[in-house]
Amino acid sequence: MLKAKVDGIYSLNKDGEERKISGPIEVKAIVSSHDKRDDFGRLLEWKNYFGLPIREVLPMGEVDDNFAKKFKKRLLRSGFQLSPGKYSWESLLAYLIETPCNKHAYSARQSGWVDGQFVTPDWSIGQYETPAVYVGDFAGDSLVESGSLLDWQQNIGKYCRGNPIMILAVCTALAAPIIGWTDLESFGIQIVGSSKSGKSTVMKVAASIYSDQTYWETWSSTSNGIESIARARNNMLLCLDEFKQCPAQDIGQLIYHLCNGVSKLRSQQDGALDKRYRWRTIFLSTGELTLEELLLGINQSVSAGQSVRLIEVPVFSKYDAFENTHGFTSAKEFAEYLSSCVGKYHGTFIKSWVEALSKFDCPNNEVIKEYKDIREQWPWPKNIESQANNVLDKFAMLAAAGEIAINLGLLPWHLGEAKDALEQVATIWLDDRNSTENSESKKIIKKLIKLINKWRHSLSPRGESHNGSIGFFESEPDLAWYIPQQLFKSEVIESVAHEYSQTVHYMLQKGWALSNEGARRTFKVGGERFIKFFPEKICRECGESVDLSHFYENDNLLNSNANPTFPVSQSENY
Repeated sequence: MLKAKVDGIYSLNKDGEERKISGPIEVKAIVSSHDKRDDFGRLLEWKNYFGLPIREVLPMGEVDDNFAKKFKKRLLRSGFQLSPGKYSWESLLAYLIETPCNKHAYSARQSGWVDGQFVTPDWSIGQYETPAVYVGDFAGDSLVESGSLLDWQQNIGKYCRGNPIMILAVCTALAAPIIGWTDLESFGIQIVGSSKSGKSTVMKVAASIYSDQTYWETWSSTSNGIESIARARNNMLLCLDEFKQCPAQDIGQLIYHLCNGVSKLRSQQDGALDKRYRWRTIFLSTGELTLEELLLGINQSVSAGQSVRLIEVPVFSKYDAFENTHGFTSAKEFAEYLSSCVGKYHGTFIKSWVEALSKFDCPNNEVIKEYKDIREQWPWPKNIESQANNVLDKFAMLAAAGEIAINLGLLPWHLGEAKDALEQVATIWLDDRNSTENSESKKIIKKLIKLINKWRHSLSPRGESHNGSIGFFESEPDLAWYIPQQLFKSEVIESVAHEYSQTVHYMLQKGWALSNEGARRTFKVGGERFIKFFPEKICRECGESVDLSHFYENDNLLNSNANPTFPVSQSENY
């Protein structure tokens, strides 16, 4: 016979003498599936040597000799006190199985929303009558908390303002718990940029919503345990780093599997089918390669389905991933500050976020209305091609998550900031599909010098006839060329589409090009779009010698105040 006392479990012999066989452990609840027909177990709570409480479910359907040995090891590894000897363990196991308990909890085989509450491997929170506990077979690393929500807001959240890529990442993290309330399928956001461009720092900021850096997974590890990881991250952000490490032959199926949200059909030993699991998630990925580049290595191309499931966004801001460094002397110093802060303040936002969401009367209606309202406010019509429309809906849903969090007082931003930032991101995505900033500057410079040599005798002055010319030039105050956007794009793309975006982004960063359309990165005159750049400045700063003197021979014929006459045939319409 066993007896529970404050300091542990005692056995009583026939003479009534007590002998301590273990530290304190108790059955907190009987666990079952929502319909009370499956997944029975016992929710145990014990204390280790340091008095720290640990909770775990003992599944009744798996209590055989082999599992009992594993569970014993689990207890001992956690610091649970257990007297040596076969009798102590067998007596304790029987006690845990047979002890009556009147409390009930639902079993959750995956994270996410269960009966009005949000369940993770570490905690459950929300509005409920019966609590739920996680009983999945993959818990991953624990969700780690450090600091307070206010610490996160003051030291991390406020520095996202004015930085569209950072706002994109934070909104992606916040959108994962609400995607199940929409009509959208699971999808991923891939932030693409060269090394040291700040994309990993952005990932850290997004992960800090949930936990510390142990929250990350890698693409290479995901290929082996995708279903278990997806179930453990149902309704939660899934962070995936090192895109280029994923085997190219696997990446296509991985994207579909993650986004389709259902486990594969498998048979048990007796031939019966295993239970299938479903999940809804949003994953955030970073990498130096685009999907197009990765597949190019095995002579495959990106399918339409993959391009709307893995939405690739290049780092396009003034300092790659950062637009506003908030007074820091450099982007490097800004990134180092953020990295330091996410190490101190993390894991608190998600609890406040899902607790607030759990109090919504009709959360699906509120979320859908918010994201559809945002989509209607954006300048693109709903009748554009379906794939682009699908992606724009997803961007709008990310913006909606941010706007809801702002309205709840959780994000230290002004209303409209998330919507405006995601509109800017969507503009970049629409302007150049599958784009990224990923090639070395030498390659870009070599290409530009080649084009300058090619075009230098094919331009007409502003105000003169354009017969036979491909574009126009003006020589005051600096020599500037106007090349139609579509022509420029076709010339700079050698193998993959992202080369256009990368080249223009680099030119703008260096001050070699000028845009009057912001995120579009083009120069609009009348109804037509051009790439306006300064060839002489490029050659001078790159140490290249190209004869451009003939552009100054007829300066007296040029009227710098005249509007150029651009050929309609070279216009680009959207």
